[in-house]
Amino acid sequence: MGVTLAAGFSLSWFKKTFAKAEDFKDVVDSANDSTVGANGLLFAPYIVGERAPYADADIRGSFIGIDGIHQRHDFVRAVLEGISFSFRDILDIYEENGAKFDTVVSIGGGAKSALWQQIQADIFNVKVVSLKNEQGPGLGAAMLAAVGLGWFDSIQECTKVFVSFKDVFLPKPDNVKKYRRLHDIYKQMYPSTKQITSDLIKYREEEL
Repeated sequence: MGVTLAAGFSLSWFKKTFAKAEDFKDVVDSANDSTVGANGLLFAPYIVGERAPYADADIRGSFIGIDGIHQRHDFVRAVLEGISFSFRDILDIYEENGAKFDTVVSIGGGAKSALWQQIQADIFNVKVVSLKNEQGPGLGAAMLAAVGLGWFDSIQECTKVFVSFKDVFLPKPDNVKKYRRLHDIYKQMYPSTKQITSDLIKYREEEL
């Protein structure tokens, strides 16, 4: 199992802090005004520490590459991309150990934005789908129980009955290429900021 501790929380934190009175959808949609790579801005979503692939309670989030050209929509886009890069880190571990993915099912807040799902498809380089009736982990557990009880012969058979897809997003080759390069840069953020953020936490604790 791979877990990004502050995926949706990173976005809700940004919205609450910098766009409290605005509609959530409008804030997310504003990222359409930015570009792939948020005009050279990266976000590491480690705002409460991280679990995977870094088991580190002391790491903290950061924006890297802030420039005078950047506007708020670039920061929104960087947050969406940073969260997706974090999930890409987890997928890399699975793939390095022999797993192969051709589809990712997007649930929760990420499934409510067509832009974010397209970003996921481009960063993961696989098809991303959302569900018509999202029940998430609860439905998955019920399906496993149904198969275990013998009501269905396989998970695949059970899926045909209970799971219906709504939207499908396919990777765009040009974006995949750009995001692959950006992800290589993103992966440098953790080792580059680990000591800095740890020292800042110690400073804050001493001051308090």
